[in-house]
Amino acid sequence: MAKPIITLNGLKMVIMLGMLVIILTGIRFAADIIVPFILALFLAVIINPLVQLLVRCRVPRVLAISMLIG
Repeated sequence: MAKPIITLNGLKMVIMLGMLVIILTGIRFAADIIVPFILALFLAVIINPLVQLLVRCRVPRVLAISMLIG
């Protein structure tokens, strides 16, 4: 009886799929922490041009951010 040959490519694929499952599971468990950070990053990117405009008009940065968020 011939021994089954495990190729390196097949083993690599199984390892990659296992790592993908572990990463996706970790993201699912950490979603409650990750989502607020992603939302904050999104808001910072969207608001930044307006903050820069107000800073150029000599409005203090803290006041400009407070005006735009509040």
